[in-house]
Amino acid sequence: MEKHHEGSSRRNFLGMAASATLLQVMTGAVPAHAETAPAGLFKAPAGKANGKSVVILGAGVSGMTVAGKLIQAGYAVTVLEARDRTGGRAFTVRRGDKITEVWADGSSRTITCQFDPGLYLNAGPSRLSHQHQRVLALCRRFRIPLEPYIMQSTANLYQTDKAWKKASKTHRRIAFDTAGYVAAYAAAAVKKGIPGDTLTDAQREKLLTLLVEFGQLDKTDHTYTGSVRAGLAKPLSVTQMAEKIDPLRLTDLLQSEFWNDQFYRGSDIVWQGTMFQPIGGMDIIARSIAKTLPAGTVTLNAPVHAIRLGDDGVRISWKDAQGTHDKTFDHCLSSIPIPVLRQQVHLEGFSTDFTWSIQNAQAAPTCKVGWQANQRFWESDKYQIYGGISWLGNNVRQIVYPSNDFFSPTGKGTLTGAYASYDAGAEFGDLTHDQRLATARAAGAKLHEEFNSQAIVPDDKAISIAWHKVPYTLHGWAHWDPDVPDHKKIYQTLIYPQGNNNFMVIGDQLSPLPGWQEGALMSAEWAFEWIHGDRRIARVPVQQVPDSKALTTGHTT
Repeated sequence: MEKHHEGSSRRNFLGMAASATLLQVMTGAVPAHAETAPAGLFKAPAGKANGKSVVILGAGVSGMTVAGKLIQAGYAVTVLEARDRTGGRAFTVRRGDKITEVWADGSSRTITCQFDPGLYLNAGPSRLSHQHQRVLALCRRFRIPLEPYIMQSTANLYQTDKAWKKASKTHRRIAFDTAGYVAAYAAAAVKKGIPGDTLTDAQREKLLTLLVEFGQLDKTDHTYTGSVRAGLAKPLSVTQMAEKIDPLRLTDLLQSEFWNDQFYRGSDIVWQGTMFQPIGGMDIIARSIAKTLPAGTVTLNAPVHAIRLGDDGVRISWKDAQGTHDKTFDHCLSSIPIPVLRQQVHLEGFSTDFTWSIQNAQAAPTCKVGWQANQRFWESDKYQIYGGISWLGNNVRQIVYPSNDFFSPTGKGTLTGAYASYDAGAEFGDLTHDQRLATARAAGAKLHEEFNSQAIVPDDKAISIAWHKVPYTLHGWAHWDPDVPDHKKIYQTLIYPQGNNNFMVIGDQLSPLPGWQEGALMSAEWAFEWIHGDRRIARVPVQQVPDSKALTTGHTT
Protein backbone atom coordinates (compact mmCIF):
# COMPACT_ATOMS: atom_id res chain seq x y z
CA MET A 1 0.00 0.00 0.00
CA GLU A 2 1.29 3.45 -0.89
CA LYS A 3 1.17 6.08 1.84
CA HIS A 4 1.51 9.85 2.02
CA HIS A 5 4.93 11.02 0.93
CA GLU A 6 7.16 11.73 3.93
CA GLY A 7 10.47 12.46 2.24
CA SER A 8 13.03 15.04 3.27
CA SER A 9 13.30 18.51 1.75
CA ARG A 10 16.04 17.17 -0.50
CA ARG A 11 13.68 14.47 -1.75
CA ASN A 12 11.03 17.13 -2.31
CA PHE A 13 13.47 19.11 -4.41
CA LEU A 14 14.35 16.05 -6.45
CA GLY A 15 10.69 15.33 -6.90
CA MET A 16 10.14 18.84 -8.19
CA ALA A 17 13.06 18.42 -10.59
CA ALA A 18 11.62 15.17 -11.88
CA SER A 19 8.27 16.86 -12.38
CA ALA A 20 10.06 19.49 -14.41
CA THR A 21 11.49 16.77 -16.57
CA LEU A 22 8.04 15.26 -17.06
CA LEU A 23 6.63 18.65 -18.00
CA GLN A 24 9.32 19.14 -20.63
CA VAL A 25 8.53 15.82 -22.23
CA MET A 26 4.77 16.29 -22.17
CA THR A 27 4.96 19.76 -23.71
CA GLY A 28 7.53 18.75 -26.29
CA ALA A 29 10.16 21.15 -24.95
CA VAL A 30 12.77 18.40 -25.08
CA PRO A 31 13.04 15.72 -27.79
CA ALA A 32 11.85 12.35 -26.51
CA HIS A 33 15.21 10.77 -27.23
CA ALA A 34 17.25 13.42 -25.39
CA GLU A 35 19.07 12.76 -22.16
CA THR A 36 17.61 14.07 -18.92
CA ALA A 37 18.38 17.77 -18.56
CA PRO A 38 19.90 19.01 -15.29
CA ALA A 39 17.19 20.41 -13.02
CA GLY A 40 18.79 23.85 -13.05
CA LEU A 41 18.23 24.16 -16.79
CA PHE A 42 14.49 23.79 -16.47
CA LYS A 43 12.48 26.87 -17.31
CA ALA A 44 8.96 27.12 -15.96
CA PRO A 45 6.08 27.42 -18.43
CA ALA A 46 5.16 30.87 -19.64
CA GLY A 47 2.65 32.72 -17.50
CA LYS A 48 2.08 32.97 -13.78
CA ALA A 49 -0.12 30.90 -11.53
CA ASN A 50 -0.64 33.88 -9.21
CA GLY A 51 -1.02 31.58 -6.25
CA LYS A 52 -4.13 29.89 -7.64
CA SER A 53 -5.18 26.56 -6.23
CA VAL A 54 -6.12 23.41 -8.14
CA VAL A 55 -7.67 20.27 -6.76
CA ILE A 56 -7.31 17.11 -8.81
CA LEU A 57 -9.73 14.31 -8.11
CA GLY A 58 -8.07 10.97 -8.74
CA ALA A 59 -4.42 9.92 -8.70
CA GLY A 60 -4.40 7.95 -11.92
CA VAL A 61 -2.07 8.58 -14.83
CA SER A 62 -3.91 11.68 -16.09
CA GLY A 63 -4.45 13.22 -12.66
CA MET A 64 -0.86 12.82 -11.46
CA THR A 65 0.59 13.95 -14.80
CA VAL A 66 -1.35 17.19 -14.88
CA ALA A 67 -0.56 17.67 -11.19
CA GLY A 68 3.16 17.62 -11.95
CA LYS A 69 2.73 20.10 -14.79
CA LEU A 70 0.67 22.50 -12.70
CA ILE A 71 3.06 22.34 -9.73
CA GLN A 72 5.92 23.36 -11.97
CA ALA A 73 3.82 26.24 -13.26
CA GLY A 74 3.42 27.53 -9.72
CA TYR A 75 -0.05 26.35 -8.74
CA ALA A 76 -0.94 25.07 -5.28
CA VAL A 77 -2.03 21.52 -6.12
CA THR A 78 -3.99 19.05 -4.02
CA VAL A 79 -4.68 15.52 -5.28
CA LEU A 80 -7.48 13.53 -3.64
CA GLU A 81 -7.53 9.78 -4.29
CA ALA A 82 -10.39 7.60 -3.05
CA ARG A 83 -8.36 4.39 -3.14
CA ASP A 84 -5.48 3.33 -0.89
CA ARG A 85 -3.06 3.50 -3.82
CA THR A 86 -2.21 5.63 -6.83
CA GLY A 87 -2.44 4.48 -10.45
CA GLY A 88 -6.16 3.91 -10.95
CA ARG A 89 -6.71 1.05 -13.38
CA ALA A 90 -2.94 0.83 -14.00
CA PHE A 91 -2.91 -1.90 -11.37
CA THR A 92 -0.33 -4.68 -11.32
CA VAL A 93 -1.45 -7.48 -9.00
CA ARG A 94 1.16 -9.15 -6.81
CA ARG A 95 1.12 -11.39 -3.76
CA GLY A 96 -0.84 -9.78 -0.96
CA ASP A 97 -2.76 -7.31 -3.12
CA LYS A 98 -6.49 -7.26 -2.50
CA ILE A 99 -9.28 -6.96 -5.03
CA THR A 100 -12.67 -5.85 -3.71
CA GLU A 101 -15.88 -5.89 -5.70
CA VAL A 102 -19.26 -4.49 -4.70
CA TRP A 103 -22.25 -6.39 -6.05
CA ALA A 104 -25.78 -5.30 -6.92
CA ASP A 105 -27.14 -6.52 -3.59
CA GLY A 106 -24.69 -4.25 -1.77
CA SER A 107 -22.45 -7.06 -0.61
CA SER A 108 -18.69 -6.63 -0.76
CA ARG A 109 -16.39 -9.47 -1.78
CA THR A 110 -12.62 -9.37 -1.43
CA ILE A 111 -9.94 -11.77 -2.64
CA THR A 112 -6.23 -11.61 -1.85
CA CYS A 113 -3.64 -12.42 -4.50
CA GLN A 114 -1.64 -15.54 -3.61
CA PHE A 115 0.86 -15.51 -6.47
CA ASP A 116 4.32 -16.73 -5.55
CA PRO A 117 6.79 -13.91 -4.81
CA GLY A 118 8.12 -12.34 -8.01
CA LEU A 119 5.07 -13.20 -10.11
CA TYR A 120 2.59 -10.54 -11.19
CA LEU A 121 -0.23 -9.86 -13.60
CA ASN A 122 -1.33 -6.55 -15.09
CA ALA A 123 -4.99 -6.40 -14.11
CA GLY A 124 -5.59 -3.24 -16.11
CA PRO A 125 -3.55 -1.93 -19.05
CA SER A 126 -0.93 -4.45 -20.11
CA ARG A 127 0.69 -3.14 -23.29
CA LEU A 128 2.02 -0.01 -24.92
CA SER A 129 1.63 0.74 -28.62
CA HIS A 130 4.73 1.92 -30.47
CA GLN A 131 2.52 4.72 -31.81
CA HIS A 132 1.83 6.11 -28.34
CA GLN A 133 4.72 8.51 -28.19
CA ARG A 134 3.65 10.35 -25.04
CA VAL A 135 3.85 7.18 -22.97
CA LEU A 136 7.11 6.11 -24.58
CA ALA A 137 8.60 9.56 -24.01
CA LEU A 138 7.61 9.32 -20.37
CA CYS A 139 9.29 5.91 -20.11
CA ARG A 140 12.45 7.31 -21.69
CA ARG A 141 12.46 10.24 -19.33
CA PHE A 142 12.06 8.09 -16.22
CA ARG A 143 14.36 5.42 -17.62
CA ILE A 144 11.65 2.80 -17.29
CA PRO A 145 13.01 -0.32 -18.99
CA LEU A 146 10.71 -1.79 -21.62
CA GLU A 147 10.55 -5.17 -23.30
CA PRO A 148 8.58 -6.34 -26.35
CA TYR A 149 4.98 -7.32 -25.77
CA ILE A 150 4.05 -10.09 -28.17
CA MET A 151 0.53 -9.44 -29.37
CA GLN A 152 0.31 -12.28 -31.83
CA SER A 153 2.19 -15.48 -32.56
CA THR A 154 1.41 -17.90 -35.37
CA ALA A 155 1.61 -20.67 -32.75
CA ASN A 156 -1.32 -19.17 -30.82
CA LEU A 157 -4.50 -21.20 -30.84
CA TYR A 158 -8.13 -20.70 -31.79
CA GLN A 159 -11.06 -22.84 -30.69
CA THR A 160 -14.77 -22.72 -31.38
CA ASP A 161 -17.49 -25.31 -31.09
CA LYS A 162 -18.97 -24.04 -34.34
CA ALA A 163 -16.43 -25.99 -36.38
CA TRP A 164 -13.71 -27.58 -34.26
CA LYS A 165 -15.27 -28.93 -31.05
CA LYS A 166 -12.58 -31.47 -30.24
CA ALA A 167 -9.38 -29.66 -31.19
CA SER A 168 -8.07 -26.14 -31.42
CA LYS A 169 -6.29 -24.90 -34.51
CA THR A 170 -3.14 -22.82 -34.70
CA HIS A 171 -3.26 -19.25 -35.88
CA ARG A 172 -0.96 -20.12 -38.77
CA ARG A 173 -3.26 -22.82 -40.14
CA ILE A 174 -6.32 -20.59 -40.05
CA ALA A 175 -4.54 -17.48 -41.35
CA PHE A 176 -2.56 -19.03 -44.18
CA ASP A 177 -5.20 -21.52 -45.31
CA THR A 178 -7.71 -18.68 -45.45
CA ALA A 179 -5.27 -16.56 -47.44
CA GLY A 180 -4.73 -19.46 -49.83
CA TYR A 181 -8.42 -20.00 -50.52
CA VAL A 182 -9.09 -16.28 -50.90
CA ALA A 183 -6.16 -15.96 -53.29
CA ALA A 184 -7.42 -18.90 -55.35
CA TYR A 185 -10.85 -17.35 -55.72
CA ALA A 186 -9.29 -14.01 -56.59
CA ALA A 187 -7.06 -15.64 -59.20
CA ALA A 188 -10.08 -17.27 -60.81
CA ALA A 189 -11.81 -13.90 -60.95
CA VAL A 190 -8.76 -12.25 -62.49
CA LYS A 191 -8.56 -14.89 -65.22
CA LYS A 192 -12.28 -14.72 -65.91
CA GLY A 193 -12.41 -10.95 -65.84
CA ILE A 194 -14.60 -8.72 -63.72
CA PRO A 195 -16.84 -5.77 -64.67
CA GLY A 196 -14.92 -2.53 -64.96
CA ASP A 197 -11.52 -4.26 -65.20
CA THR A 198 -9.03 -1.79 -66.71
CA LEU A 199 -5.84 -3.78 -66.19
CA THR A 200 -3.64 -4.52 -69.16
CA ASP A 201 -2.67 -8.10 -69.90
CA ALA A 202 0.78 -7.43 -68.44
CA GLN A 203 -0.72 -5.98 -65.25
CA ARG A 204 -3.12 -8.89 -64.97
CA GLU A 205 -0.20 -11.31 -65.15
CA LYS A 206 1.56 -9.40 -62.38
CA LEU A 207 -1.57 -9.58 -60.25
CA LEU A 208 -1.72 -13.34 -60.76
CA THR A 209 1.93 -13.60 -59.77
CA LEU A 210 1.15 -11.60 -56.64
CA LEU A 211 -1.75 -13.88 -55.77
CA VAL A 212 0.40 -16.98 -56.24
CA GLU A 213 2.90 -15.66 -53.73
CA PHE A 214 0.27 -14.23 -51.38
CA GLY A 215 -1.65 -17.50 -51.14
CA GLN A 216 1.07 -20.02 -52.02
CA LEU A 217 -0.97 -21.17 -55.02
CA ASP A 218 -0.02 -23.72 -57.60
CA LYS A 219 1.85 -21.78 -60.26
CA THR A 220 0.14 -23.62 -63.10
CA ASP A 221 -3.56 -23.82 -62.29
CA HIS A 222 -3.61 -21.26 -59.44
CA THR A 223 -5.37 -23.59 -57.00
CA TYR A 224 -4.68 -23.89 -53.29
CA THR A 225 -3.76 -27.30 -51.89
CA GLY A 226 -1.94 -26.25 -48.74
CA SER A 227 1.23 -24.45 -47.73
CA VAL A 228 4.17 -25.02 -45.41
CA ARG A 229 3.34 -21.59 -44.01
CA ALA A 230 0.35 -23.23 -42.35
CA GLY A 231 2.47 -25.90 -40.72
CA LEU A 232 4.47 -29.07 -41.34
CA ALA A 233 2.93 -32.51 -41.71
CA LYS A 234 5.93 -34.16 -40.04
CA PRO A 235 8.88 -32.93 -37.97
CA LEU A 236 12.02 -32.16 -39.94
CA SER A 237 14.89 -34.61 -39.89
CA VAL A 238 17.89 -35.43 -42.03
CA THR A 239 15.66 -37.62 -44.17
CA GLN A 240 12.40 -35.67 -43.75
CA MET A 241 12.17 -32.41 -45.66
CA ALA A 242 9.48 -29.76 -45.25
CA GLU A 243 6.14 -31.31 -46.12
CA LYS A 244 3.04 -29.16 -46.04
CA ILE A 245 0.19 -30.10 -43.74
CA ASP A 246 -3.22 -30.82 -45.22
CA PRO A 247 -5.20 -27.58 -45.40
CA LEU A 248 -8.24 -27.00 -43.26
CA ARG A 249 -11.44 -27.28 -45.22
CA LEU A 250 -12.82 -23.98 -46.47
CA THR A 251 -16.30 -25.01 -45.34
CA ASP A 252 -15.00 -25.46 -41.78
CA LEU A 253 -13.22 -22.12 -41.86
CA LEU A 254 -16.43 -20.43 -42.93
CA GLN A 255 -18.47 -22.38 -40.38
CA SER A 256 -16.15 -21.29 -37.58
CA GLU A 257 -16.67 -17.56 -38.20
CA PHE A 258 -13.24 -17.08 -36.64
CA TRP A 259 -13.03 -13.51 -37.92
CA ASN A 260 -15.78 -12.53 -35.47
CA ASP A 261 -13.66 -13.59 -32.48
CA GLN A 262 -10.93 -10.91 -32.66
CA PHE A 263 -8.72 -13.17 -34.77
CA TYR A 264 -7.36 -10.22 -36.73
CA ARG A 265 -7.02 -7.95 -33.72
CA GLY A 266 -3.23 -7.99 -33.97
CA SER A 267 -3.51 -6.40 -37.42
CA ASP A 268 -5.50 -3.41 -36.19
CA ILE A 269 -3.46 -0.25 -36.02
CA VAL A 270 -3.43 0.14 -32.23
CA TRP A 271 -2.03 -3.38 -31.76
CA GLN A 272 0.42 -3.60 -34.63
CA GLY A 273 3.97 -4.53 -33.72
CA THR A 274 6.11 -3.50 -32.12
CA MET A 275 4.30 -3.30 -28.78
CA PHE A 276 5.99 -2.91 -25.41
CA GLN A 277 5.49 -3.48 -21.70
CA PRO A 278 7.46 -2.17 -18.71
CA ILE A 279 9.75 -4.79 -17.22
CA GLY A 280 8.39 -5.79 -13.84
CA GLY A 281 4.81 -4.58 -14.26
CA MET A 282 2.76 -1.80 -15.82
CA ASP A 283 2.32 0.00 -12.49
CA ILE A 284 5.91 1.23 -12.62
CA ILE A 285 4.72 4.04 -14.92
CA ALA A 286 2.17 5.40 -12.44
CA ARG A 287 4.59 4.88 -9.55
CA SER A 288 7.27 6.84 -11.39
CA ILE A 289 4.90 9.76 -11.93
CA ALA A 290 3.81 9.65 -8.27
CA LYS A 291 7.42 9.93 -7.11
CA THR A 292 7.76 13.27 -8.87
CA LEU A 293 5.07 14.90 -6.75
CA PRO A 294 6.17 16.78 -3.62
CA ALA A 295 5.37 15.33 -0.22
CA GLY A 296 1.79 15.86 0.86
CA THR A 297 0.43 16.46 -2.64
CA VAL A 298 -1.56 13.23 -2.76
CA THR A 299 -4.02 12.24 -0.06
CA LEU A 300 -5.08 8.60 -0.26
CA ASN A 301 -8.33 7.10 1.07
CA ALA A 302 -10.02 10.44 0.42
CA PRO A 303 -13.27 9.88 -1.50
CA VAL A 304 -15.08 12.98 -2.69
CA HIS A 305 -18.83 13.11 -2.04
CA ALA A 306 -19.80 16.56 -3.35
CA ILE A 307 -18.68 19.07 -5.99
CA ARG A 308 -20.30 22.51 -5.98
CA LEU A 309 -19.47 24.80 -8.86
CA GLY A 310 -19.45 28.58 -8.46
CA ASP A 311 -18.34 31.50 -10.62
CA ASP A 312 -15.24 32.10 -8.54
CA GLY A 313 -14.25 28.57 -7.62
CA VAL A 314 -15.19 24.96 -6.96
CA ARG A 315 -16.13 23.72 -3.50
CA ILE A 316 -15.11 20.14 -2.81
CA SER A 317 -16.38 17.96 0.05
CA TRP A 318 -14.43 14.86 0.97
CA LYS A 319 -13.56 12.58 3.83
CA ASP A 320 -10.15 11.21 4.80
CA ALA A 321 -8.31 9.95 7.86
CA GLN A 322 -8.32 13.46 9.32
CA GLY A 323 -12.09 13.83 9.09
CA THR A 324 -14.59 15.54 6.78
CA HIS A 325 -13.47 18.52 4.71
CA ASP A 326 -15.18 21.23 2.72
CA LYS A 327 -12.88 23.57 0.80
CA THR A 328 -13.04 25.89 -2.19
CA PHE A 329 -10.37 25.80 -4.90
CA ASP A 330 -9.83 28.06 -7.91
CA HIS A 331 -9.88 25.09 -10.28
CA CYS A 332 -10.93 21.45 -10.17
CA LEU A 333 -9.88 18.68 -12.56
CA SER A 334 -11.83 15.48 -12.05
CA SER A 335 -10.52 12.16 -13.32
CA ILE A 336 -13.20 10.40 -11.30
CA PRO A 337 -14.70 7.79 -13.65
CA ILE A 338 -17.99 9.07 -15.04
CA PRO A 339 -20.02 6.15 -13.61
CA VAL A 340 -18.68 7.01 -10.13
CA LEU A 341 -19.32 10.71 -10.66
CA ARG A 342 -22.89 9.85 -11.63
CA GLN A 343 -23.64 7.45 -8.78
CA GLN A 344 -21.60 8.60 -5.81
CA VAL A 345 -20.92 12.34 -6.07
CA HIS A 346 -23.41 15.15 -5.48
CA LEU A 347 -23.08 17.74 -8.27
CA GLU A 348 -24.34 21.27 -7.84
CA GLY A 349 -24.16 24.41 -9.98
CA PHE A 350 -23.49 22.65 -13.26
CA SER A 351 -25.23 23.33 -16.56
CA THR A 352 -28.20 21.26 -17.65
CA ASP A 353 -26.18 19.91 -20.59
CA PHE A 354 -23.39 18.79 -18.29
CA THR A 355 -25.73 17.06 -15.84
CA TRP A 356 -27.55 15.33 -18.69
CA SER A 357 -24.24 14.22 -20.20
CA ILE A 358 -23.01 12.73 -16.94
CA GLN A 359 -26.29 10.87 -16.54
CA ASN A 360 -26.23 9.46 -20.07
CA ALA A 361 -22.55 8.69 -20.72
CA GLN A 362 -21.90 4.98 -21.18
CA ALA A 363 -19.14 2.66 -20.01
CA ALA A 364 -17.92 -0.83 -20.85
CA PRO A 365 -17.89 -3.66 -18.31
CA THR A 366 -14.69 -5.74 -18.30
CA CYS A 367 -13.55 -8.84 -16.44
CA LYS A 368 -10.18 -10.61 -16.21
CA VAL A 369 -8.96 -13.86 -14.72
CA GLY A 370 -5.31 -14.37 -13.83
CA TRP A 371 -3.73 -17.78 -13.27
CA GLN A 372 -0.45 -18.78 -11.71
CA ALA A 373 0.88 -21.74 -13.67
CA ASN A 374 3.43 -23.92 -11.92
CA GLN A 375 4.69 -25.08 -15.30
CA ARG A 376 5.18 -22.91 -18.37
CA PHE A 377 3.55 -25.68 -20.40
CA TRP A 378 2.72 -23.38 -23.32
CA GLU A 379 6.46 -23.05 -24.01
CA SER A 380 6.91 -26.83 -24.32
CA ASP A 381 7.69 -28.59 -27.58
CA LYS A 382 4.04 -29.60 -27.65
CA TYR A 383 2.75 -26.04 -28.05
CA GLN A 384 5.79 -23.83 -28.79
CA ILE A 385 3.93 -20.69 -27.72
CA TYR A 386 5.97 -17.72 -26.58
CA GLY A 387 3.63 -14.83 -25.88
CA GLY A 388 0.63 -13.72 -27.87
CA ILE A 389 -3.06 -14.47 -27.46
CA SER A 390 -5.16 -17.55 -28.09
CA TRP A 391 -8.80 -16.90 -28.91
CA LEU A 392 -11.95 -18.72 -27.88
CA GLY A 393 -15.42 -18.40 -29.32
CA ASN A 394 -17.13 -17.96 -25.92
CA ASN A 395 -17.35 -15.49 -23.03
CA VAL A 396 -13.83 -16.27 -21.84
CA ARG A 397 -12.70 -14.67 -25.12
CA GLN A 398 -8.94 -15.00 -24.79
CA ILE A 399 -5.94 -16.50 -23.05
CA VAL A 400 -2.92 -14.21 -22.93
CA TYR A 401 0.53 -15.76 -22.54
CA PRO A 402 3.26 -13.79 -20.77
CA SER A 403 5.76 -11.88 -22.88
CA ASN A 404 8.31 -11.97 -20.07
CA ASP A 405 10.51 -14.48 -18.22
CA PHE A 406 10.82 -16.89 -21.12
CA PHE A 407 12.55 -20.12 -20.03
CA SER A 408 12.26 -18.98 -16.40
CA PRO A 409 14.41 -21.17 -14.14
CA THR A 410 11.45 -21.49 -11.73
CA GLY A 411 9.32 -22.89 -14.53
CA LYS A 412 6.42 -20.74 -13.31
CA GLY A 413 4.50 -17.91 -14.89
CA THR A 414 1.17 -16.07 -14.93
CA LEU A 415 -1.49 -16.26 -17.62
CA THR A 416 -4.46 -14.07 -18.33
CA GLY A 417 -7.02 -16.87 -18.36
CA ALA A 418 -9.96 -14.73 -19.51
CA TYR A 419 -10.43 -11.17 -20.69
CA ALA A 420 -14.00 -10.30 -21.56
CA SER A 421 -15.66 -6.94 -22.19
CA TYR A 422 -19.03 -5.48 -23.13
CA ASP A 423 -21.80 -8.14 -23.07
CA ALA A 424 -19.32 -10.96 -22.48
CA GLY A 425 -17.67 -8.90 -19.73
CA ALA A 426 -20.98 -8.24 -18.01
CA GLU A 427 -22.01 -11.90 -18.14
CA PHE A 428 -18.62 -13.15 -17.02
CA GLY A 429 -18.40 -10.51 -14.30
CA ASP A 430 -21.76 -11.58 -12.89
CA LEU A 431 -20.26 -14.96 -12.02
CA THR A 432 -18.77 -15.45 -8.57
CA HIS A 433 -15.00 -15.71 -8.34
CA ASP A 434 -15.18 -19.51 -8.13
CA GLN A 435 -17.57 -19.65 -11.08
CA ARG A 436 -15.26 -17.46 -13.13
CA LEU A 437 -12.38 -19.81 -12.42
CA ALA A 438 -14.41 -22.89 -13.30
CA THR A 439 -15.58 -21.32 -16.56
CA ALA A 440 -12.09 -20.11 -17.49
CA ARG A 441 -10.57 -23.48 -16.62
CA ALA A 442 -13.05 -25.40 -18.78
CA ALA A 443 -12.40 -23.07 -21.70
CA GLY A 444 -8.64 -23.23 -21.24
CA ALA A 445 -8.73 -27.02 -21.21
CA LYS A 446 -10.06 -26.96 -24.76
CA LEU A 447 -6.69 -25.48 -25.75
CA HIS A 448 -4.37 -27.01 -23.17
CA GLU A 449 -5.13 -30.19 -21.26
CA GLU A 450 -2.86 -28.93 -18.49
CA PHE A 451 -5.75 -26.76 -17.29
CA ASN A 452 -7.35 -29.97 -16.00
CA SER A 453 -4.61 -30.21 -13.36
CA GLN A 454 -4.88 -28.29 -10.09
CA ALA A 455 -1.21 -29.07 -9.51
CA ILE A 456 -0.23 -27.18 -12.67
CA VAL A 457 -2.89 -24.44 -12.62
CA PRO A 458 -4.17 -24.17 -9.02
CA ASP A 459 -7.38 -22.37 -8.11
CA ASP A 460 -5.93 -21.09 -4.85
CA LYS A 461 -3.33 -19.06 -6.76
CA ALA A 462 -5.84 -17.48 -9.18
CA ILE A 463 -7.35 -14.01 -9.14
CA SER A 464 -10.24 -12.37 -10.95
CA ILE A 465 -11.41 -8.79 -11.31
CA ALA A 466 -14.59 -7.30 -12.74
CA TRP A 467 -13.61 -3.66 -13.09
CA HIS A 468 -17.22 -2.51 -13.34
CA LYS A 469 -17.75 -3.86 -9.80
CA VAL A 470 -14.60 -2.31 -8.28
CA PRO A 471 -15.37 0.63 -5.96
CA TYR A 472 -14.32 4.06 -7.26
CA THR A 473 -13.84 2.57 -10.75
CA LEU A 474 -17.13 0.98 -11.90
CA HIS A 475 -16.05 0.54 -15.52
CA GLY A 476 -13.36 -0.84 -17.77
CA TRP A 477 -13.34 2.20 -20.06
CA ALA A 478 -15.70 4.83 -21.45
CA HIS A 479 -17.88 3.62 -24.28
CA TRP A 480 -18.25 5.92 -27.28
CA ASP A 481 -20.02 4.97 -30.49
CA PRO A 482 -19.78 7.19 -33.61
CA ASP A 483 -23.14 5.84 -34.77
CA VAL A 484 -25.00 7.15 -31.70
CA PRO A 485 -25.74 10.89 -32.18
CA ASP A 486 -26.09 11.56 -28.45
CA HIS A 487 -22.54 10.36 -27.86
CA LYS A 488 -21.13 13.28 -29.84
CA LYS A 489 -23.22 15.72 -27.81
CA ILE A 490 -22.09 14.13 -24.54
CA TYR A 491 -18.42 13.98 -25.52
CA GLN A 492 -18.37 17.57 -26.76
CA THR A 493 -20.01 18.80 -23.56
CA LEU A 494 -17.67 16.94 -21.23
CA ILE A 495 -14.31 17.74 -22.84
CA TYR A 496 -14.75 21.47 -22.26
CA PRO A 497 -14.61 23.37 -18.94
CA GLN A 498 -17.67 24.16 -16.88
CA GLY A 499 -18.45 27.34 -14.98
CA ASN A 500 -15.91 30.10 -15.38
CA ASN A 501 -13.46 27.67 -16.98
CA ASN A 502 -12.74 26.30 -13.52
CA PHE A 503 -13.96 22.68 -13.69
CA MET A 504 -13.02 19.92 -16.13
CA VAL A 505 -13.51 16.18 -16.41
CA ILE A 506 -10.27 14.53 -17.55
CA GLY A 507 -8.79 11.10 -18.17
CA ASP A 508 -8.66 8.56 -20.97
CA GLN A 509 -12.46 8.52 -20.70
CA LEU A 510 -12.47 11.84 -22.59
CA SER A 511 -9.80 11.28 -25.21
CA PRO A 512 -9.43 9.75 -28.68
CA LEU A 513 -8.00 6.65 -26.97
CA PRO A 514 -10.36 5.43 -24.24
CA GLY A 515 -8.85 2.56 -22.31
CA TRP A 516 -5.26 3.54 -23.15
CA GLN A 517 -2.72 5.42 -21.02
CA GLU A 518 -1.81 7.52 -24.05
CA GLY A 519 -5.34 8.88 -23.93
CA ALA A 520 -4.87 9.77 -20.26
CA LEU A 521 -1.73 11.76 -21.09
CA MET A 522 -3.48 13.51 -23.98
CA SER A 523 -6.25 14.57 -21.63
CA ALA A 524 -3.70 15.85 -19.10
CA GLU A 525 -2.12 18.05 -21.78
CA TRP A 526 -5.55 19.30 -22.85
CA ALA A 527 -6.54 20.27 -19.31
CA PHE A 528 -3.21 22.00 -18.63
CA GLU A 529 -3.62 24.18 -21.71
CA TRP A 530 -7.07 25.26 -20.60
CA ILE A 531 -5.91 26.23 -17.13
CA HIS A 532 -2.50 27.66 -17.85
CA GLY A 533 -2.31 28.36 -21.57
CA ASP A 534 -1.62 31.89 -22.72
CA ARG A 535 -4.94 31.84 -24.53
CA ARG A 536 -8.09 29.82 -24.17
CA ILE A 537 -8.52 26.99 -26.61
CA ALA A 538 -11.37 27.56 -29.04
CA ARG A 539 -14.42 25.42 -28.37
CA VAL A 540 -14.48 23.77 -31.75
CA PRO A 541 -17.24 21.28 -32.57
CA VAL A 542 -16.35 17.61 -32.30
CA GLN A 543 -16.79 15.94 -35.67
CA GLN A 544 -16.74 12.35 -34.41
CA VAL A 545 -16.36 10.55 -31.11
CA PRO A 546 -13.89 7.68 -30.62
CA ASP A 547 -15.00 4.17 -31.54
CA SER A 548 -14.37 2.59 -28.16
CA LYS A 549 -15.23 -0.94 -29.20
CA ALA A 550 -12.86 -0.84 -32.15
CA LEU A 551 -10.09 0.70 -30.04
CA THR A 552 -10.38 -1.85 -27.26
CA THR A 553 -11.59 -5.04 -28.92
CA GLY A 554 -10.88 -4.55 -32.61
CA HIS A 555 -14.60 -4.75 -33.42
CA THR A 556 -17.15 -2.07 -34.27
CA THR A 557 -20.18 -4.29 -33.63
